[in-house]
Amino acid sequence: MKIPRWMIELTGHVMLHNRPPWFVYRPDIHKVRGADVRRILDTVKTGDILLRRFDGYLNTIFTPGFWGHAGLYVGDNQVVHAVSQGTIQEDILNFCRADAVCVLCVVNISYEDITRAVARAKAAAEKVVDYDFDFKSGNETYYCTELIDMAYNGIFYNDYQETMGQLVLTPDGIRNSKRVIARLECKP
Repeated sequence: MKIPRWMIELTGHVMLHNRPPWFVYRPDIHKVRGADVRRILDTVKTGDILLRRFDGYLNTIFTPGFWGHAGLYVGDNQVVHAVSQGTIQEDILNFCRADAVCVLCVVNISYEDITRAVARAKAAAEKVVDYDFDFKSGNETYYCTELIDMAYNGIFYNDYQETMGQLVLTPDGIRNSKRVIARLECKP
């Protein structure tokens, strides 16, 4: 099942509201604020996985579990993640504009493996590898958690779950994996 790009973009920018007009397009209201971001910046290490959540957004409703998106911290205040425009590298401050953020450390892995994961993620961002929600294995595009798994050379293979008839690695799948520990969760 492939979800059209326009639908992915739209659901990422529409927030449901409890009063008319019932939705807001591209709201700029997030719960993770200055003190939380300072804690994140003080905690995150190169190679850490960042998860985030937006409350009330359509794409949060369509993504199973609590966490809705994943990215890889590549150092120098930069995060690589797959979004509707493709795989990009952006400032961690932009990534943290959310309603909740989690910092995960991959365990039982060498410094060299972390370095290779960061290099793979950066290479995908430099090529602006296309984003998709097409769950066929072996395709040359990524959704956010698939990018993380690719960067870490498939270490999350046990954490895929069946969703709507497809094997999918969800952000909650990574959060609940035995391959990571939480350094920090900001759920204001």
